[in-house]
Amino acid sequence: MLGIYYCTWILVLPFVDKENILQMFFPPKVFAVAFPLAIGVIGLLVIGLFTSVTMSQRKGVNVSKKS
Repeated sequence: MLGIYYCTWILVLPFVDKENILQMFFPPKVFAVAFPLAIGVIGLLVIGLFTSVTMSQRKGVNVSKKS
């Protein structure tokens, strides 16, 4: 459902007049780029954090096994 809303916002709204009532159901077009960009950056940060925590825990386990 969110995909349909976003596709309508990106693909249809540029061809609709600014005075049309459909325009009031969507945020400004600047957010069409800002929302996916923010979600992507946050997603990459979470993946990087998970990877670094996992690697540091795994490194600690390997050191203790060698001793």
